[in-house]
Amino acid sequence: MTLLARYRDRRTELKAHLATLREEAADQLAALDSGHRPADLEDRFIAWVEPRAEG
Repeated sequence: MTLLARYRDRRTELKAHLATLREEAADQLAALDSGHRPADLEDRFIAWVEPRAEG
């Protein structure tokens, strides 16, 4: 089951779950890189959840 299917009608909960995963990933990556947290994790973990505007 995909995350979008599991959280289809609970997008806020999905974003909260992904934010938790983002923070865990940032901590793990910082531990590997002398404490430097990657700057692009927001896009990688959360930005895709928002529906795209159709143009």
